[in-house]
Order: sequence, then structure tokens, then C-alpha cells
Amino acid sequence: MAQEHWIFLDSKCSPEESYFDAPICEDYLVELAQADIPIDKQSRWLNALSIDQKHLSQALSFPFVVHSQSQSRYRKSEWELQSDFDYGAGDWPANMIGLDSLHRMGFTGKGVTIAVFDGGFNNLDSIGGFDSLRFDGRIIAHRDFALNKPLGFDQSAHGMQVMSTMAANQKDSLIGTAPHANYVLARTEVSGSETHQEEFNWINAMEWADSIGVDIIHSSLGYSLFDSLQGDYSYADMDGETTIITIAAELAASRGILITNSAGNSGNDPWYYITAPCDGPNVLCVGAVDSFENKPQFSSFGPSSDGRVKPDVMALGVRNTIYTPQGNLRTGSGTSFSGPVIAGAVACLMQAHPNKSNREIMDAVIQSADRFENPDSAYGYGIPDFRVADSILQSSASSVVIQNLNIKVYPNPSQGLIKVQCEPGSHYQLLCSDGRLVDEGVFHNFLNFYPLREQAVGHYILRLEKDGKIGVTTLFKY
Repeated sequence: MAQEHWIFLDSKCSPEESYFDAPICEDYLVELAQADIPIDKQSRWLNALSIDQKHLSQALSFPFVVHSQSQSRYRKSEWELQSDFDYGAGDWPANMIGLDSLHRMGFTGKGVTIAVFDGGFNNLDSIGGFDSLRFDGRIIAHRDFALNKPLGFDQSAHGMQVMSTMAANQKDSLIGTAPHANYVLARTEVSGSETHQEEFNWINAMEWADSIGVDIIHSSLGYSLFDSLQGDYSYADMDGETTIITIAAELAASRGILITNSAGNSGNDPWYYITAPCDGPNVLCVGAVDSFENKPQFSSFGPSSDGRVKPDVMALGVRNTIYTPQGNLRTGSGTSFSGPVIAGAVACLMQAHPNKSNREIMDAVIQSADRFENPDSAYGYGIPDFRVADSILQSSASSVVIQNLNIKVYPNPSQGLIKVQCEPGSHYQLLCSDGRLVDEGVFHNFLNFYPLREQAVGHYILRLEKDGKIGVTTLFKY
């Protein structure tokens, strides 16, 4: 199978439009087409295109192509165990995290929109436990990004079973953690395959979900091990800033979407660790515990490779009650189910505190966890208590908007090319440590590539300015 690459473009051609709404520059697409370079996929947020490796050298000859990066393949996180239904287990997910108290107060996710990215939602359109979801019109959008068409409900059952933990609303049988939320469904993977296209699908679905105005994106996918033709990510890449999927998730978080992601089921595997995008600093990474609040071995371990606590929190991920495609109840285990338990609970917390930011909500959940004072690489901060999180948010002062320009630079220190994440259109100045101007210009994209190769070894200051806001960081060239 041919390997594909991202190519990143220097800017967009619609300065009058918002960067994130503006399309890829049509002039660039025309030039590539005239050179017989076919485009597979495109991302307007990253201002990047997907092309086959055999066209890479030719594409890099165009002045508007500033960087390339090989694409990676993912290994999806599936559940570990399945067994017969244990009727009483339906109450455990909510009770363990103190969510039942929010439900009793009427906070059941109403008015909050959750996007779920998965491999299919088999028979979700006919299973009785989702009747209210359909009849109330709370599936507000759906899309199959693998086939580029409206979603069918005849693919994998995994997404439907993930939805069982959140959206089910079958009295005396199964109630999910956010039974009255709105849902957006996206099929982003093809079950059984491990092609690079799923990564594109995830990013395209993210951009689509943002355009709809979702509040939460939940995904049970993880990127780590790839096939022999493309090479693997290393644990060092799980640093919150290297993989393209983590960069994309962090961008969504910067736009106000709360990202939840299952930690993965690699605890028994040679990989062992969480996978991208769970390594993102603003991604709420969820591991699994059993009904005795003990971590099963399969739940992936942290920390991130740069030493941050991961997973962030834990929830029930052993013998969760889910639907079969026939509408019967059974149990399944894995972080595929603990993750959406938390995503649904977060929706209830958002309903209770509509004026709080995604980061304030995330911090309150983490601070409420039972190991917050003593986290580790197995449990992270532990099991959250949403009663405590609710109290934290009630007592916290209103958030203050700080007029600083966000800037992120990596790798730092660097020997050559650096990546700069910032607000598109930021004017930059590169200064020596003594304040002398070395270079200046404009970063047109969210993700920019800046060459340090010609600079002398030493410290530099990168200063950004846009609309009266300023961001400053220190670089080191070695």
C-alpha cells in the first residue's frame, strides 16, 4: 500500500474570512491539479493536504508548500471482555462518580451537544433504548466520513454500544450518564482496517462538529502502533505536541470544545501506555476501574512522555451494561466504555454550569478525583466525584479573560525546524538574547513551520503580536 503524506501550505487566499472558516486556497489546488498531483483529503484548520508519496518531491517544489509529514496509522481501542448481562450493573457507572445527585437535580445533559466519533452505530435507529433520542430529535446531525455520505446504521456496533453508556434512556433497564443530551454521530473509521484515511476522517469530523457547535467530542480511538510499511510512534511521541491527531485535538480544545478520549486497552501489551490524542494537555483521558474501584490490567498506563499525569481520571470500564445490535442487554469491558461514561457526566456538569469554560469544567472534574493529592501512572488523579466538581464550580469566581496571545513552540530546544502554534495572522519577531532583531514576518496558519537552521547556536526570543495581544517565548538553538 502506498504511503501518503501531509503537505502544509504557507497561507490561505481569503484574508477577509475567518481563518478557521476559510477554505484551502483554490489557486494552490489548481496549480497542483495542473501538475497532475491528485489530492486525497484536505483540512482547512491545519491548512494541509494529503497526497501520495510518489508525488511528494514534485509537490515540495512549489513555493507555497512549506512542510511535509508522513501520515500514521492507528490502532483502535476496542473492549476487552464480553459476558452475559448482569441486571444490577446499570446503576454502577453513575453512582461511582456521584452523578446520580446531579441527575436528581435535573441535570441530565439537556441542551448540551456531544459528538461521538467511532466506527459505526449499528441499529441505533431501531433499538428501543434509544427511542427518546430519536423521537425528541436529539440526533441533530450525522455523517459517514469514511464513505462521505449521510450515516447509515448498518456498520460496526461499537459506536452504538459506546452510546449505550451515555444516551440510553430505558426506564428500569438502562439509563446512560447523559440521557437528555443532544448527539452528533460521525463514522470516522472502517472496522478492520488500519489506513491513514481514518486519521483524516477524525480531523474532518472535528472541523464539521465545530461548525455545528458541539460542546464535547468523545472518541475511543488511539494512535500508537502502525504497520510495518509506515513505522510506529514511539513513547517519546506521546508528549502532547508531536502527533498530528493530538495537535488537532488541542486545537479543538482551544476553540472551546471539551475533548474526552479513552485511555486505551494496552496495559497488558508491550506498548503499555496511553495513546494519542490522550497525551494532549487539554484532552480528558479516561482509564478504567472495576466495580470495586480497582484498575484492571488492560487499562493503559501513563504518564505522558514529558511526565504529565495521565490518564486524568478513571470510571467504570468493567462489565458495563450495553446493548447488542438486537436490542438485548449484555455487558462489555474496556476503556471504550469508561470514556463515554465520563463524557456524559461532563455534559451534565456543563448543563449545570453553562457559563464555565471547557478548561474550568475539566479542572473541576480532575480536582474532584479521589487521588488528586497523590496521583500515579495507573489511576491518574483517580475517580472523580461530580458532586464535588459541582461544588468547586459553584464556589469558583467567574473566569477572567487574560489578554495574552497563546503561543506554543516545539521541539525546544531545536537544531533546525520548529513548529509554532499560534493565532493565525500573528506578527512575529525573532530576537537575539540581547534584543537585536534577527527576523520578522507573519504566521498565517494555526500550525506554522519556522527554520532555525541558519541561526547561530544560542538563546532567542520569539515575540508575537495580534490585535493588541502579545505572546513571548524563549527558544534555544543547539
